[in-house]
Amino acid sequence: MRGGGAIALAMMVAAGACPAPAQKLGSPAVPPVAPLAEGTRTRPVQLVRLTIKLARNEPFGHFKVGLLCLPGSVLRWRGGRGGIALDDFDTAFKEELRGLGFDVVGQSGDLFDDGGDRRAEYLVGGAIKALRVEACLPHVGLGDSSTAKGEATLAVDWQIYNRLDRKVVATFSTRTGAEQKKALWGGVEALVLAAFAENVRALAASGLLQRLLVGEPTDLTIARRPGSGLAPLAMALPSAGVGKIGEAVGATVLVQSGAGHGSGFLISSDGYFLTNHHVVGSATYVKLRWSDGLETLGEVVRSDRGRDVALIKGESRRRAPIKLRDSIPSVGTTVLAIGAPLDKSMQNSVTRGIVSARRVIDGYSFIQSDVSVAPGNSGGPLIDETAALVGMAVSGLRIDDAPQGVNFFIPAAEALEFLAITPAPAPHDR
Repeated sequence: MRGGGAIALAMMVAAGACPAPAQKLGSPAVPPVAPLAEGTRTRPVQLVRLTIKLARNEPFGHFKVGLLCLPGSVLRWRGGRGGIALDDFDTAFKEELRGLGFDVVGQSGDLFDDGGDRRAEYLVGGAIKALRVEACLPHVGLGDSSTAKGEATLAVDWQIYNRLDRKVVATFSTRTGAEQKKALWGGVEALVLAAFAENVRALAASGLLQRLLVGEPTDLTIARRPGSGLAPLAMALPSAGVGKIGEAVGATVLVQSGAGHGSGFLISSDGYFLTNHHVVGSATYVKLRWSDGLETLGEVVRSDRGRDVALIKGESRRRAPIKLRDSIPSVGTTVLAIGAPLDKSMQNSVTRGIVSARRVIDGYSFIQSDVSVAPGNSGGPLIDETAALVGMAVSGLRIDDAPQGVNFFIPAAEALEFLAITPAPAPHDR
């Protein structure tokens, strides 16, 4: 959602004398939508992405010209299937929902997956799957195509994304439009925007937004409750684990699943490994490759998608696990990351940096570091110079696919909490 401006429309002359009659989508009337009661608190929501699923040069209607609205030409879409500028649509979205009493956040310029104003708890995306416009440009003969009247109809598939759960929580489809009987400024684009506004009202009329958004807004600076829905799992966590960097490399594995490859590491002599949820995806079983090249099978026994952590049960091969550090190191402390950046052949790579900051993003705590990581490091350990576990790699900031030295790690203690892991005495502690 970068940049501004109106929808990318083009009017192109069709072959032949008169355009064929428009095929109507149908425009069911939107039922009346009652505003929320005065003083109703709603969770903040934001429109962050809109796409139009029309092929380039696909006809989507007709326009007529002159005061008598004589037959003109075909309207064709020139914008392709990609994302379009949201400025005007965002304004229509805000005006409609704010008028009904919802707390609507304006655009910030971020992308859907990680975007939106930091205050917005719910993000809305829309896909316009059908568009039909019948317009008259009464002043086009005078060199003015900026005024228009007529009607437009849209069919929109909506998705509503919860930033705390990090998933789409609802979908809904609307199909309606608007008619403008007097020529107003804005041209064909104004007709499309009016139809879009009616689809927003139709979304509100469904009651879906009320069910999701009405209630006390959630403070996104407060961390989510860990371990929700998971039974406590007692695990033999070592009070003393590996003591050298090389031994920590030996406790780190390459994790291979249908989602690709990432990293993981041994945290218990019982054969439990930590990694990211996005590394294992929906897999039940994954392949673990050790530093010596031996491959074993692991079972994904639990995960938390929001915190992006997962627990794998496999074989420890009598390797010493990595011990959890008692506290998060202070800013400036040296840390090291272990993983398989970019390619599986890069397994066992170790990089060094410092703790740059502590962050809270979308309600979750993170350790920020300039230690070099790349895709494939995900799920790998971040350790201190004594080889004690500090955190787990999860993401990094890249611009034009170039690393920026701003990388994020899940604090180790929180990874355990969100998996409902409770420490138990290790029978053969090292």
